[in-house]
Amino acid sequence: MNWTFSIPAILIFVLLFAFSVLSFANFIRLSLGFRKLNSKNEREGIFPSEPSEEEMELFFSPIERTIDWFPTIASVSMLLGLLGTVIGISTAFGEMEAQGKVSLEVLAGGIKDALNTTIAGLFVAIPCLLFHRVCENKVRHLSETMIFDFSKPK
Repeated sequence: MNWTFSIPAILIFVLLFAFSVLSFANFIRLSLGFRKLNSKNEREGIFPSEPSEEEMELFFSPIERTIDWFPTIASVSMLLGLLGTVIGISTAFGEMEAQGKVSLEVLAGGIKDALNTTIAGLFVAIPCLLFHRVCENKVRHLSETMIFDFSKPK
């Protein structure tokens, strides 16, 4: 298999790789924080008495802002994959026009770039959306757990 790509495809791959590292690092960081908050002692250390709604909102606000980046990264990744597709198809037609003939060899390079950038964009976007749902559900669960901690008689 020929592993050469056009310059635009390489730039898209680099951006997508950066997005994937960023989203994975944020997911790991959030997961470790969530794991820490699973401990009742840790939660009681943060909120020794029942928190007000404002305190809960202030506590979860930075976490939710971080979580809100996941769908943004997913959307941009899908759009970068689509951009790679359009550039690859355009390159294929440009090469076909320059050579004045239609052949599989002329189209193959551009189509390969188009498909590979689309695949890479989806490989970044799908886990980002999954990370978003998992983290959103964990925040919801933690907020319910914190409320439940103070609703039980001691």
